[in-house]
Amino acid sequence: MKNVILHLNNLNMILYFIGFMGVGKTTIGKQMAAYHNYNFIDTDRKIEEIAGKNISDIFEEDGERYFRQRESSILKEIPPKNIVSCGGGLPIYNNNMKFIKDSGVSIYLKASEESIFDRLSKKPNNRPLILNKSKEKLRKFIKSKLREREGIYLKADYIIETSNLSEKDVLRKVNTLHLPL
Repeated sequence: MKNVILHLNNLNMILYFIGFMGVGKTTIGKQMAAYHNYNFIDTDRKIEEIAGKNISDIFEEDGERYFRQRESSILKEIPPKNIVSCGGGLPIYNNNMKFIKDSGVSIYLKASEESIFDRLSKKPNNRPLILNKSKEKLRKFIKSKLREREGIYLKADYIIETSNLSEKDVLRKVNTLHLPL
């Protein structure tokens, strides 16, 4: 295997952004897709589009299990040459991380608990798992879920610590990654 700088025009697979909610997967994924003229898919938005309702309503009306099944189905339908922002829990369930590893390149956008808390506490009510949580419960939730998920996230092909980086810095780091081809 040889390492080459990431040139998405030559990438005949899928580039997945994984990580906890609020780390910038969608923001960075959209910008990468626009810059490289690729399609962008946000798995949460895709589920909303198919279901005809928002994620909070899906969780409330159909339950988390249904949502996780839909995530897995959508994941397996994504064709090559796409950039994908995965929901924070997507890699954790239904052996999805193995599928991600087998079908593309994964980048874990990692952030500290404090950084995630700062980001999520600004817009807590648009995410069903943190809906109406007090700041204290939000902190505990982040700490608990990060511990639960970190082992799976760390299986990503690449890890970028985003806590103290601007969007531009994160994009620069992603664009200079070396991929095994």
